[in-house]
Amino acid sequence: MSALEQARTHYEAGDFEKARAAAVEGLSSAADDIELLRLAGRAGVETGAPDAVDQLTKVTEVQPESAEAWRDLADALAAEGRTEEAEKAFQKVLEIEPEDEVAQTALGHTAFQAGRRDDAVALLEQVAGRSGGVSTAHVSLVDMYRAVGQPEEALAAARKIVDADPGNALAALDVAELSLDVGRPDEAAEAFGRLRELTDLPEDEVAALQGMIKAALRNGDEQRALELAREAGAIDTVGRTTAVLAHLELSAGDGGGQIEVGVARGQSTAFLQALEAPPSRDEIETLVDATLADFRRKLTEDDRSVTTEDVVG
Repeated sequence: MSALEQARTHYEAGDFEKARAAAVEGLSSAADDIELLRLAGRAGVETGAPDAVDQLTKVTEVQPESAEAWRDLADALAAEGRTEEAEKAFQKVLEIEPEDEVAQTALGHTAFQAGRRDDAVALLEQVAGRSGGVSTAHVSLVDMYRAVGQPEEALAAARKIVDADPGNALAALDVAELSLDVGRPDEAAEAFGRLRELTDLPEDEVAALQGMIKAALRNGDEQRALELAREAGAIDTVGRTTAVLAHLELSAGDGGGQIEVGVARGQSTAFLQALEAPPSRDEIETLVDATLADFRRKLTEDDRSVTTEDVVG
């Protein structure tokens, strides 16, 4: 098998270290081979290799009319934080393929990173408006609206994604959390309920239930929050619900007797004995927010190709 075939096989399998090694080995005897340069550069972006930009620059020099080559270079420059150069490379993509939505969306990201927030939002709104369905621009707009302090707009964008893709758990989480942000706990509870239906693992269901607890507390319904906390405690295998449940049991005046469920069994008594005072409402929300943040990170890794980090740098 040739070096090119090896590099391509490893790259397609997601083994970027081996793909880069095979491509670099091939380049030792064929320094100008475009496909080897492209694979070495692409794999280098994935592995953080310092020569990825140089390799992909050579590809654009040989193929200056290739939108793919300029897109690869733009991605490599963006990965290195070379925002201005990345922006120019994405503009080259659009000179060749004016309707390239990925490059248009990327320009929105680079504009944001360069501090031109209004330009960034406007660019993404234009792309989203031209899209026949839900595009990466809609996903990016959720994050960008959040970053610029426009939760209502972020919520509207997230709802569009959910309407188009009801099984999108990350978008469902966006709708749930943003509904809380704009003061609509009933809508948040409903959205967290839908999210719960999309979960397969107990720890994910616990996260959705904790979101429902937060919505119930925002609604002033501590009894409903207590019921939900007991449900979560019964399936919680890592103890993330223990303090939440303890607070709600103590607030209800039940002395903590009901918290001996799930992982809390054997831990709850010691927890309560060490507790000088029940956690405050703010402390409970902080605990819930930590659980939801971990859940978001998991969903982002699994489901979303364009993340908040891509938007805000």
